Amino acid sequence: MSAPTTGPAYEAVFAAIPDPAYVLDGTGRLVSCSAAGARALGWTAVELAGRHWSELGLPSEALTALETARVRVVTLREPVTVEAPWPGAQGPRLHALVLTPLPADAATLPSVLVTARVLTEAEAIYSRALELEQAARAEVETAERRRSFLYSAMTTLFTHPPDPQGMYTLLAHLAVPDLADWCLVDALEQGPYVGRAAVACLDPTQQERACDLPTRMALRDDAPVGLLRVLRTGEPELVPAVTDSLLRAAAAEPAHPALLEALQARSYMIIPLRARGHTLGAVTFVSSGSGRRYGPDDLALAEDLCLRASLAIDNARLVGESRRAARAREDLLAVVSHDLKNPLGVVQLGAALLLRGTAGKPGGEAVAKQANRINDAAERMSRLISDLLDWGRLEAGHLPLELGEHTAVALATEALEAIRPLAEAKGLHLEADLPSEALSVKCDRGRVLQVMGNLLGNAVKFTPPGGTLSVRAAVLGGMVVTFDVRDTGNGIAPDALPHIFDRYWQARDAASRGTGLGLAIAKGLVEAHGGTIRAESTVGIGSLFTFTLPVATLSAPATVTPALAVGGMARPRDTYEH
Repeated sequence: MSAPTTGPAYEAVFAAIPDPAYVLDGTGRLVSCSAAGARALGWTAVELAGRHWSELGLPSEALTALETARVRVVTLREPVTVEAPWPGAQGPRLHALVLTPLPADAATLPSVLVTARVLTEAEAIYSRALELEQAARAEVETAERRRSFLYSAMTTLFTHPPDPQGMYTLLAHLAVPDLADWCLVDALEQGPYVGRAAVACLDPTQQERACDLPTRMALRDDAPVGLLRVLRTGEPELVPAVTDSLLRAAAAEPAHPALLEALQARSYMIIPLRARGHTLGAVTFVSSGSGRRYGPDDLALAEDLCLRASLAIDNARLVGESRRAARAREDLLAVVSHDLKNPLGVVQLGAALLLRGTAGKPGGEAVAKQANRINDAAERMSRLISDLLDWGRLEAGHLPLELGEHTAVALATEALEAIRPLAEAKGLHLEADLPSEALSVKCDRGRVLQVMGNLLGNAVKFTPPGGTLSVRAAVLGGMVVTFDVRDTGNGIAPDALPHIFDRYWQARDAASRGTGLGLAIAKGLVEAHGGTIRAESTVGIGSLFTFTLPVATLSAPATVTPALAVGGMARPRDTYEH
């Protein structure tokens, strides 16, 4: 049988308990208390009877903790101990408050016995230290969660294809549910307008609410709150709680209160998207069903997210502009080349007719001289146009390659034969050091000859009379073939050597000026084949250019043999080692 909870003896014993003690009914109203309990609260026992303990002037921290604990005791019917400040003769001090359910049948809410014992100094110090440790741990865990969220968001944004519209949508979905129940992204458009770029909602079934909101608004300079104010000032807006006074203040901008009411907003933040000093748009974070109230920490996290998202969106926009500019440049070059090559063909045909018509006639030498100059200038203009076209295609990644299998010997020999007239006219000696005919490379024959012609042409240009030009080919590691073009010219200055493959670069002492694209195009063509190109040079001794191409087939082990000079040019030996 349970002990009685009423009667004079019980009341006398309960009143004599030296520590504050109270009995609460199932709703939280005081039934009785000890004398020490009444003194601690500054009331008499009679005055306290029937009052709810929320009316006793308890510290808010203690009342919150105790009410939570009381509900748990009544529900689970098991004792709970909490530590909280409690009134006393010397002011509120930290007490250990024990809440114990009193016997009652299953259909009745049990009464609760509450006893308060002041903590000793050592217990208070330990409790405070434990509280600080828990707060610090919670702060570290929160910071780690936010860092992880930002890292994941940035990884997602910066690995996304460079499409601004896709990034707006991605940003909205990244914010839900970690930062918001609703997220709306608005982007500035051409002219004084802002348009809805993306919407994300925690509950997909409520997505149609956003359809009732305006998707495009004209910018204004007098909006007191909301999106238009943020876009105008570039400053974020944080509203921890949406109130009637806020809605009245926003009445001058109908779209803003309509948004808050349609989304049932309880709290919101609006953060501008800014990059390189320009406003791209703004992001609205709304808390509705979750009941979350935004504070300074949430604002800081949202600003970090929007700052990084702004950079990713701006980078995507710049990439898109760059691609459009590259396409426009390629189209322009194609049109210009087509329109220029036709009149150039007429000029060259006219020069050829002049040369043919003046042969053997009086005064024909002067006319022939001018006709040759016209023809040379036309050929140079044709080469410049071809270089510009090739460079534009290389930069755009649209240079077509007609790949096939070609022997290294045939490629090198053809390139040397093409340059022979210029070399002999300048008194240069040509040499070749080539492998067997069995060695083939996979390449576009015309483009490789263009590379070798460029390298050999530069060698002829910068090698003084009596010098030597040599071409060498060899297998490297069984996977690639290396081609060396060496000359005994003036060499390249050490400070210029790192820049020779840069576009528009030209040697200061070049006898003639071109586009400065020759070596840059050669590098692009070699790399388009999957090879590499490099240069070495010593001033006063000469230069060496080396590039590689992938091996196609190798029917027998090939060896590099000493060159044999035949007819003023070196030829390879047709020998094999078995």
